[in-house]
Amino acid sequence: MTFKYFKGPIDEMSGLLIEHSVCSICGKTAYCFELDYTITDVFSDDDKDGKFGCYACLKEGKFEFWHDTEFGMVDENGLSKVYKHNMENPPSIENERLIELRRTPQIITWQQELWLTHCNDFMTYKGTWAPKDFYLNSNDGDGKALFMSMTDKELNHLWDDSLPDNETILTE
Repeated sequence: MTFKYFKGPIDEMSGLLIEHSVCSICGKTAYCFELDYTITDVFSDDDKDGKFGCYACLKEGKFEFWHDTEFGMVDENGLSKVYKHNMENPPSIENERLIELRRTPQIITWQQELWLTHCNDFMTYKGTWAPKDFYLNSNDGDGKALFMSMTDKELNHLWDDSLPDNETILTE
């Protein structure tokens, strides 16, 4: 399964079944997603419980996912302003990008997902990072500098707060 906006581990995809299942839409056996909280015309909202949709049916648009983003809610109606985020009105985003995001699995979170954006496009989810990932993905090997560049200034203290006593490099 490949997605433009999801490059994290598959076990961080919300609603993905661990084992191959029979798709309730096309009847093929494959990795499937639970359809309970998806957008689809194939089943009514009351009839989606216990039904599954495969990757091929997701890519064909036979079901999709809604996403809460920094710009607003992306659902079958497009992009709508739902919450009072930082912007007065959501920017105009190409319809192809909205479709691509709706055909991207949601992320498993403790709280409601908020898909981040940059340059009027949706960011790619790369998974949950540990400190070693910041070091590995830094151009110069300075994981702390990468973390600082990616974090709001008021949260920069989180890096040093995570250091064990008498340590200067966060390794785990």
